[in-house]
Amino acid sequence: MASPINKQIYRHFTGFKIATFFDVETGSEIFGPRQFMEYLTEVVGSPQNSLDAAHNDLFPFLQYLATCSDLQVEHGSWMNDTGAYLNRILLMYPSFLAEGTRCPNKFVALVAQQLDFKALSPATVRRYLSTLNQFLKFNDKEWVSHQALCEHFKIDAFSTEESLMGQLAQRTSVSSSEKKALLSQSMVAGVISGGPKKMSRPKILMPKRFRQVGDIKTKLYQKSFPINKVLDLIRNATSYRDICLFSLLAGTGIRTHEAMQLRTSDILIEEETVLILPYAQRIQVYSDVDEEDIAKLSFKGRTSEDVEFLRAFREIFFDNLFSYLEERDGTNPDHEFLFVVLANNARGRPWFLGDATSHNRTFKSTQASMNLDRIYALHSLRHFYGTWMRNYEPNEGGFGYPLDTVRRAMGHKSSETTEGYTIPDQALELKRIAQFEKVLIEHGFDRTQVKNLTEKGGV
Repeated sequence: MASPINKQIYRHFTGFKIATFFDVETGSEIFGPRQFMEYLTEVVGSPQNSLDAAHNDLFPFLQYLATCSDLQVEHGSWMNDTGAYLNRILLMYPSFLAEGTRCPNKFVALVAQQLDFKALSPATVRRYLSTLNQFLKFNDKEWVSHQALCEHFKIDAFSTEESLMGQLAQRTSVSSSEKKALLSQSMVAGVISGGPKKMSRPKILMPKRFRQVGDIKTKLYQKSFPINKVLDLIRNATSYRDICLFSLLAGTGIRTHEAMQLRTSDILIEEETVLILPYAQRIQVYSDVDEEDIAKLSFKGRTSEDVEFLRAFREIFFDNLFSYLEERDGTNPDHEFLFVVLANNARGRPWFLGDATSHNRTFKSTQASMNLDRIYALHSLRHFYGTWMRNYEPNEGGFGYPLDTVRRAMGHKSSETTEGYTIPDQALELKRIAQFEKVLIEHGFDRTQVKNLTEKGGV
């Protein structure tokens, strides 16, 4: 089945690309998503990658919603028997994402079948639902008034749900396409505006039966570049640029796009440190960059300017920096961005102008030369940094730093985000516990006393 929703990308006046959505059959714009995208762009200041993720996450929801209304028209009273009204349509959406055509709910399975929609991974479902809840919350507060909505659709969109949906589905004085248009618009309007009589809207969550699927910690570990291979990675790099980039990302945990927007003046050679400032504080230095390219430089903001450069990687970075600067000068760059393209017709251009594929190309080819079982992306070095800081970095009390310390070093707002990068090494934790138990026993405690102390919070 062809998609009932069409997506159109356009350039916003800020320079970012955002999306708006249209009903394929009627050609009319779906009100709400574009306003939400403009809000993210103008008020929140979301970077381009976040905007791309937002409209990609909303797309399946709008397809789902449109297909629900189409089926309501086609099946009439049969659909009424399912109780598939606005509240239930929203609450069934997580099952649609997580189970697709395998969903035990016949209505949801039929919607998935119509869209040829396959079930998504739990992690992807959580991301989609997070975006959806943000979208619904925005529209509950910001969208058009009830009066304007009713006037636009020329129907009483704020009668009871059952009366509204049932009457629209069973009308015989209009064509099928007109029914679909009315029902689709009223359903979208109802969901976006909070529903008839401002229905109480629960937060849309992943069904409980999916929340513990898979070994989440194992998956998070798999995102981190292998600790015992990271130095080999740097040694196998084929250019001084790549040596500096790999050691910088592994040693500071900064995001790839934060590294790409560095200028040569951000490298403080005498202090052996790197300045990573928020985008808002850097915009004044972009006088030589046009508006469209400035938009590409926006990134998720850091809450801290502090960068903890791991010693071993700091030495590698600064030991190879002068050689890279000579390599860089050989491309005759006409800008101050540190990392440049070294080959092809783009030689000397700022590397940030390329996409993630070009940034990762040499990184992945280096791994291939090492015969690794799995090929990682540059972002895996950020996971490496978080895992190392949490578990292995030496400190006065031993090894590893508290979660909040790592959060500040990684520039996160929330500790929950940092946890995704810094899963404690369970084997290391068990080893520490065993060592502590050994010390207690050596000081006269037996195993029963150790167990009692642990249970009572004495250790």
